[in-house]
Amino acid sequence: MAEGEEKMSCLENPVMPCAMTGACAVLSGFAGLSVVIHGSSGCYYYPRSILRTHLYSTYLLESEIVFGTVDRLQEVVSSLEAEGKPVAVVNTCIPALTGEDLANAFSGTDAVFVDSPGFSGNAEAGVKAAYDALNIQCTDVSAVNIDGICGLDLFARGNLHEAQRMLAVLGIPVRLSLAADSYAKLKEGAAPYSVSANPAWDSGVGENLGSFLFPDIKETLSALETRFPDADYAALEAEWKKADETMFYYADKYLHKYTPPVAAVAGMKSYCRFAEQMLTRYFGSDIAVSLPREEITDYTEISEKISAAEPDIIIGSTFEASAADAAFFGLTHPDRSRISMSARAVSGIEGGVMFLEGVLNALMDFQKR
Repeated sequence: MAEGEEKMSCLENPVMPCAMTGACAVLSGFAGLSVVIHGSSGCYYYPRSILRTHLYSTYLLESEIVFGTVDRLQEVVSSLEAEGKPVAVVNTCIPALTGEDLANAFSGTDAVFVDSPGFSGNAEAGVKAAYDALNIQCTDVSAVNIDGICGLDLFARGNLHEAQRMLAVLGIPVRLSLAADSYAKLKEGAAPYSVSANPAWDSGVGENLGSFLFPDIKETLSALETRFPDADYAALEAEWKKADETMFYYADKYLHKYTPPVAAVAGMKSYCRFAEQMLTRYFGSDIAVSLPREEITDYTEISEKISAAEPDIIIGSTFEASAADAAFFGLTHPDRSRISMSARAVSGIEGGVMFLEGVLNALMDFQKR
């Protein structure tokens, strides 16, 4: 290599799913909507294994790629519509490259077409494309939507349950959960306001009043109070204060024995910011490196940055966990460090406590080693 020549990698190791998978994550969250992946078997099995939800596929063969894929796609869509099921079609890389007019293959039907092939971006691009295609309309109902629920989020179910609980305490009705509701309800329209469990996966539907991630809750409650002045905020504010005091108590017990942990944080920007704020508030931690998925997905670069930081704890996925010998808390897909079947949350009041509890236990287990 000549002096001054920049070293180029011939292979990028992405740690973020593609746009097609992001679109499937949103669409498959709406019960009653049949999601068809228009592509090869590989393009089907990848999101199927990640999302663990029911999907359909056209399973394209080489001959269909050469001579045209519209007939095969119409055959699959027609068979599902004959069963009375609304259909959403997600395009993949090879059909997108052939230049077929797939969007007009369903004229006269109610099928939704989402053009989000893998090369169009990472998962967040597919999430946006799916919501754009759904074209969700707002009504004037006095309620809120729970936003930011996505099948790619390890904590989606738990976050949804905690958001529902908090809004029930407030006495504010929920109109839609995006994306974890029925497709029939979605077609009836959304509320004019939304609160987010995880802003990384927001739909953009309605006026966003803030997030339920623990550092944001007090500000979000203030925004809700301007729209819903009759709700009961005192009980939830007292609950937040008690949780805050509890977390300070246990973090202080840890700090009596150990120094503030140096942290490496990876995940979507919203979760990175959440983790950084929690660690700084309760431990006074040094955030040695922050790796938002929207900005960096090359595993080689991620691994080098974490290894150089020499963190005490890694918060992210098992990709990051393998980069250094440190305590680990799984915040981002994939987390192969544990079996997790329960609806754990990191959003909301209980989610904030669960996160800090998990971090403390990970740190203490590592110290014992």
